[in-house]
Order: sequence, then structure tokens, then C-alpha cells
Amino acid sequence: MNLAYLDSLPEVANRFKVDLEDGEKVVFTASLVVCDTEKRYALGIIGNEFTLTNKHIVIYTAYGLFTVDIKEDTADCVANKSKIKRLFNLDYFSINLNKEMIFDNGKRKLKGFRILFNKRIDMTRFEKIMRNLY
Repeated sequence: MNLAYLDSLPEVANRFKVDLEDGEKVVFTASLVVCDTEKRYALGIIGNEFTLTNKHIVIYTAYGLFTVDIKEDTADCVANKSKIKRLFNLDYFSINLNKEMIFDNGKRKLKGFRILFNKRIDMTRFEKIMRNLY
């Protein structure tokens, strides 16, 4: 994992007003079309927000705020291609975690996220960042 790469990226506007630690900066933000768990349990379809800092991945969904420490909690991030009824190509990313997260007041667990960005340009930018990070 090349965390120095994230430190080298320019800071961008904190569009979603994520709380930052000392020395932390926002390096990428985007709206998500879909965010679900690794088992395809929908966390949110409308209004999902994604922020990548040099230390954390922060995802806001209908279930609330998910904050993941990149160094401690993530295993990898993989770009995936999927076809639905041979009509639509859906490119999404799987962010796999090292440990389970509990959410929904302790009722549910997840071991990763599947995210689909609203704009193709955001997908391209995020994929480049992930290639250099992992």
C-alpha cells in the first residue's frame, strides 16, 4: 500500500464537509449512484456521498456515515465490470475490508463496499488513485 501517493495528491474542496484530523486532507470526492455491501445489501441509492482523504474513506448513505481507516481497515480495492441484460455496462468498485463493520444498530455486518459513481470521469479518476495506492 502506497500511502505516500495519497499524501502527494493535491487537496480538493471538502464538498461533503467531512470532519478531518490534524494532517488530513481531502483528495477526492464524488456522488455515488449506488452503495451496497459486498453481499449486495443496499446501503443507499440516492444521495450517497463519497470522500477519500489521505487517511480515510468516508461514505455517507441512508444508513449513516461509514468511516474506514485506509491503512488499518482496507485490504484492497478492485475495479469490476458487470453487464445487466447485455444492455448496460456497469463499472463498480469493491472496497474490501480486513475486518467486519457492524451497522444498523448492531443488526447487520459488512466486510466491504460496492460503489458505483454517478459520473464516468469520477470512476476514471478514482481508478487511477486506487491503482497507485494498492
